[in-house]
Amino acid sequence: SSGINAEWPLRPGFVLPSEVNDFYSTFQREKGYWIAKPVASSRGRGISIISHPNQVNLEEQTVVCKYISNPLLVDGFKFDLRIYVMVTSFDPLRVYIFNEGLARFSTVRYDGSQLSLDNMFMHLTNYSINKKNQGYVKCSDPDIEDYGNKWSMSALLRYLKNEGYDTTTMMMKVEDMII
Repeated sequence: SSGINAEWPLRPGFVLPSEVNDFYSTFQREKGYWIAKPVASSRGRGISIISHPNQVNLEEQTVVCKYISNPLLVDGFKFDLRIYVMVTSFDPLRVYIFNEGLARFSTVRYDGSQLSLDNMFMHLTNYSINKKNQGYVKCSDPDIEDYGNKWSMSALLRYLKNEGYDTTTMMMKVEDMII
């Protein structure tokens, strides 16, 4: 099985270099792959999968999180969620979560082997990266929600529910992570 398991809902994450000692300590307990992303970057630039702390450039701020090695897949593809959130007050906390969002898919089926770690089309779901792959499928029909490399959140939840997942509990956990 994959996806919703002991790794749910959150994995350790650190902002380096300020939390480098905490990262080193956690890495010693949780060896394996980590994903590193420069803080001042977008569109998938500079993201890498690392297996050792010395692979992170400590000269720039970088977010490092434990890589989920057994992700929830849709037809063999990794995906991420684009959820729109608005915070209008911190005291009292007032958060609004838009009831629709996006699921963005990779363009190469997931293979957890070490040989595939350099294939960013498999491991990352960023549109800016995957649109360059010949396997990218764009859906031009706004009435079709579950075709191509971007689905509506509603379409993804319907799919997962049909696959037997408890999407109500899943979304409650997502909302808890947001808040």
